Amino acid sequence: KVVILYDTLSGTTELLVKAVIEGLGTLEDLDLHLLKLGTKFSISTLAHSDAIIVGSPSIYGDMTPQLRTFLTNLQNLVTSKKLVLGDVKGAVFGSYEWDGGWHVERIEELLVNIGIQVVAPPLAVVDQGGSLKIHPRDIEQCRVLGQNVAFSLRSG
Repeated sequence: KVVILYDTLSGTTELLVKAVIEGLGTLEDLDLHLLKLGTKFSISTLAHSDAIIVGSPSIYGDMTPQLRTFLTNLQNLVTSKKLVLGDVKGAVFGSYEWDGGWHVERIEELLVNIGIQVVAPPLAVVDQGGSLKIHPRDIEQCRVLGQNVAFSLRSG
């Protein structure tokens, strides 16, 4: 089971999600769960996942407040053993306009603190605005991130 947990403000991160899914497409029998913050879902969906991939836009140089709250609550549930994740692999991606994309490093740190084994370098891509929004090479990097997670899952 692969979970993509993401937040989006202007739709850019959602574009990146689609590219990550394309990269994951190399997995046979992919059991994919898309969890968009702000929509209703059970946090227990994360239990016993094989991989959790987290995406967020940057807001003032950080992840969205909603994602920070979610990850903090997730860490509390895992620490108190109210939610068992098991041996989970993970990855992080995000978009930014002008701050350098440092927020993905903060998200990676939180995932590691929760006990998730991050299997790909965090990826931050520039939202160029306008009709292009994301450069094609950055879309390709998102596909590669998905492929790296898929490879990691196949390799055990």
